[in-house]
Amino acid sequence: MAGIQPGEQVVLEVENLSHSGEGVGRWQGRVVFVPLAVPGDRVRVTVVEVKKKYLRARLEEVLVPGPARCRPRCPSFARCGGCHVQHLPYDYQLQYKTRLVRDSLERIGRLTGVKVLPILGMDNPWHYRNKVRFHVAYREGRLALGLYAPGSHVLGHWMARDAVCHILDGELNNLALRIECLLNKYRESLLDGFKTLLSYVTLRKAVATGETMVVLATTKDRWPRQEELAGELAGTGRVTTVVQQTAVLPGREPDDGRTRTLYGRGYITDRLGDLVFRISAASFYQVNPVQTRALYEKVREYAGLTGMENVVDAYCGVGTIALFLARQAREVLGVEVSPRAVADARQNARLNNLNNVSFVRGAVEKLLPRLFDRGDGPDVLVLDPPRRGCHRSVLEALARYPVPRVVYVSCDPGTLARDLGFLAGHGYRVVEVQPVDMFPQTYHVECCCLLTSI
Repeated sequence: MAGIQPGEQVVLEVENLSHSGEGVGRWQGRVVFVPLAVPGDRVRVTVVEVKKKYLRARLEEVLVPGPARCRPRCPSFARCGGCHVQHLPYDYQLQYKTRLVRDSLERIGRLTGVKVLPILGMDNPWHYRNKVRFHVAYREGRLALGLYAPGSHVLGHWMARDAVCHILDGELNNLALRIECLLNKYRESLLDGFKTLLSYVTLRKAVATGETMVVLATTKDRWPRQEELAGELAGTGRVTTVVQQTAVLPGREPDDGRTRTLYGRGYITDRLGDLVFRISAASFYQVNPVQTRALYEKVREYAGLTGMENVVDAYCGVGTIALFLARQAREVLGVEVSPRAVADARQNARLNNLNNVSFVRGAVEKLLPRLFDRGDGPDVLVLDPPRRGCHRSVLEALARYPVPRVVYVSCDPGTLARDLGFLAGHGYRVVEVQPVDMFPQTYHVECCCLLTSI
């Protein structure tokens, strides 16, 4: 069996789910990862990758379905990379994500006995996304909007064929269909031979106000008839602004793409409770408005503010958490590396008449240690880093200068567990972790965690 090769088929029982939602089975002592398989399945698979300790395989046939398997709502689920676990009932998805957080804390962070609360799920886990990036491809003589198949740059979901994305806001679904038709009206001006000048189209909706943004990411700053196209886009649905963005090259951050307003103000405004937020094309803003409120309420609870605290919101984006906490704090400082996000955050503070909030631009790993070194450490620190987690220098600064309360918001249980493991060994107690299902039908899970210095 040691000589098994890619292309060979085996039959196995699926026992578990991996951190990325793949089925996990065993074949003669080696772990086998099988996308689209679920626990309890008996499956026939084709081996596609052979490693020393594990195999990767492609699902060929479900011989006996497991008790947890259900029919996906979306007919393109198996070929689209937008969702990962639609073939599991929602209550099972929630159990899986709660277990994933617990397992990550124990396996990666070496943390035992941490209180992990049951995940906060949604009453309706469909059509929740207020933002989507559709890739553009030239196929069958037409420009097509869609989502890539897993691990590829080929469309697995095509709006003209599949008509709807089941996790995307319904109004944005309709808008995408109309935009695809409109792009084909201007097809000749958007093509360079058989290549399209348009790399992707991003749609963003402010659910509270209904304002909608269309972002056209192009390989050229200008192209023929762009003003005509922007004008027609502006008359489509409730589009309030159209922005052109230089397509982001692989390996670069989204904020590296230059933007130019073709129609409207170049931003949209949304509301979160009684707060107003301005969102530009490159600014980070949570994609699930219902769960964002649940997450931020938990952040506020863990912050334990009495009105006397100085708060630092690290990786603050457009200032959503900083402003959400400001009325219960003495002073809030937001730190963010993106210049566009900082500009939006400052504008958001003015829009909401909050004078006790300020924002500085810079990398958290550079600015936060300096803040501590000069004796300006906060009473409460909020960490909301990107998926890769906190830079080591941030964690080391926290070890040198204990902060009474740290609220850590994470979109990756693995990097969260790694960082919590470090902090737990350097003067902090992990009090509680609250998972939040920000991304139903996917393997992604958001967490909010409270730490206190010992």
